[in-house]
Amino acid sequence: MAEPVVDDPGSRGRLVVHERAVQSVALAAALGVEGVHRLRRGPRVLGGTELPRADVAVRGEHVHATVEVAAGWGRSLTHTAEAVALRVRDALGSLSGFVVDGVDVHVAAVVPPDEHGRLR
Repeated sequence: MAEPVVDDPGSRGRLVVHERAVQSVALAAALGVEGVHRLRRGPRVLGGTELPRADVAVRGEHVHATVEVAAGWGRSLTHTAEAVALRVRDALGSLSGFVVDGVDVHVAAVVPPDEHGRLR
């Protein structure tokens, strides 16, 4: 009986992971952290901002992410930033397969409570 032919996996095509997909993973991970909120300020077409925001740089098999978040009032900003960095690093490593060189987190805004003490 003939042996089955196993071809080289590299000859079957190539794998492309777009930066936009990696960015989506970083955003979803950041939003999964307790105390991180979505925040929109003004229309984007007029220069408004939307948080969280993530920029990723993919170089070969490596990725570096910069994430900006809005934290809820009363939360430790340091702990929130550390939790976001850890969650984003873990998600990028496990879901994208890239080596994560670093995750920078900036707490760009604090979401104040409304008149009833609830976060918006």
